Amino acid sequence: MAEVFYDMSHLTTNELRELFISYRKLGWIDYEYDVLDEDNPPVQPLSDAEIILNIQAGDEKNYFVFMLDHEDEKDGVMIGFGLNYHEDFSAYLHLPPNYLKELIEKYALVSKATNVENMTVEQYLIGLAKSGAMN
Repeated sequence: MAEVFYDMSHLTTNELRELFISYRKLGWIDYEYDVLDEDNPPVQPLSDAEIILNIQAGDEKNYFVFMLDHEDEKDGVMIGFGLNYHEDFSAYLHLPPNYLKELIEKYALVSKATNVENMTVEQYLIGLAKSGAMN
């Protein structure tokens, strides 16, 4: 199991929306929401337009992660978007792994791990195994 988080806090609201619009057709969406009690049922899945209008830079639920052999997730990129008018609701754009390099370059994403951009997946996994982080 491996996951690498990338910093996207420098992206503006317009850049985040453009990212979603540009890559939406290349992947799939899923949702996560907090159900507080039985009187507060989950929000129904939102349309792409509703997601776009609710994306906001600076939301603490915005994140970008690359996953490989991660539990029940398919290998690839997952981009989380906290939603402005639905505070307990997040949308996740999933993309195949082949988009990772393009996204890193296009949006100037920097890994929160040291020097990951210069490693192959194999080098990264070997490093994880040596550090004991995969246990």
